[in-house]
Amino acid sequence: MRNAIRPSVARLPLFGSIPTADSLAGSGPAQALLHLNECPYPPSPKVVAAIQEHAAGLNRYAEPRPERLSTMLADRTGVPANRIVIGNGSDEILALISVMTLEAGDNAIMPTPSFPRYRIAAAMQGAEPRLVGLQPDGSNDVDALLAAIDDRTRVIYACTPNNPSGAPMSMADLERLVHGVPDHVLLVMDEAYVEFDQFEGGVGALPVLQGRTGLWASTRTFSKAYALAGLRIGYALCGSLEVAESLVKVKTNFNLNRLAVHAAVAALDDQAYSDRCIAAAVGERERLGARLNGLGFRTLPSRANFISFDLGRNSVPVMAAMAVRGVLVREWRDPGFETFMRISIGLPAENDRAFEALKDSLVATG
Repeated sequence: MRNAIRPSVARLPLFGSIPTADSLAGSGPAQALLHLNECPYPPSPKVVAAIQEHAAGLNRYAEPRPERLSTMLADRTGVPANRIVIGNGSDEILALISVMTLEAGDNAIMPTPSFPRYRIAAAMQGAEPRLVGLQPDGSNDVDALLAAIDDRTRVIYACTPNNPSGAPMSMADLERLVHGVPDHVLLVMDEAYVEFDQFEGGVGALPVLQGRTGLWASTRTFSKAYALAGLRIGYALCGSLEVAESLVKVKTNFNLNRLAVHAAVAALDDQAYSDRCIAAAVGERERLGARLNGLGFRTLPSRANFISFDLGRNSVPVMAAMAVRGVLVREWRDPGFETFMRISIGLPAENDRAFEALKDSLVATG
């Protein structure tokens, strides 16, 4: 008799535990947590006040489709509120997109190295994750993404700025991708770091997406620029009611944390605070990047709250040595990129600590 666990699920890798602020609490001297692209600053005081105000109401569910939050996002983006779907982080939205679109025998096209959820969610559905390499600068390769399309392609993912490289797509590349993907294929733009790109003069993918005649969605998050990673809230801007309503059909009714919804509203209501966090991250990213360049490393262009570079040797031993020195960073896990490292931008003292730990670890690992 067939095992109840689907083979496509049984084949998925089992990831080990990831160190977090809570898991490391009380385990010794404070560590610099520069491995998860979190905001190093606490959320806005308005967010903290909103959480305190609504904490006593946790016996009640959150709205499945929060009206006030959707309206605020609609006002900011120009996408109608009924085409905005709120999720338990954009990670959940990306997973639901595979549930919505993919069956066994289908394929999903995606950049690599990039956010692993695209690959995992496609494989979970029994579909083929069709991996396409990046451009030398770390941005998505539009020609290769388009060339990978066939009659079994149901969804194409692109990531701008890309994680873990940090590079945004150019407007010319966005135009070619948005208008080159067939109308019946869902084009998903992962814009988790769009606020950092916009701070530095970018406009994001939305202006181009809104000219697309086919299916599309842009996924975004409150985890990075709004310092709400621990509350897990993100959203999808959808190109049509068909896409939005299909996402709603496959999500659970009460998928949202009620405090997260109120926190997101408060965060949007204090954009100046978010802007200060973004400015600080960008300034520190540039400062750390210059110091890394001074050591002879070629840093990749980044419009995000992290920076990546090629160590010229396997990054895992160096990363482990940095962890011993109290600094957590992230290696690139994709084949062919074993020498790359990503450092999330922290507080100035944490970034200094990371730089010194890197220097010491390079010597220690020979």
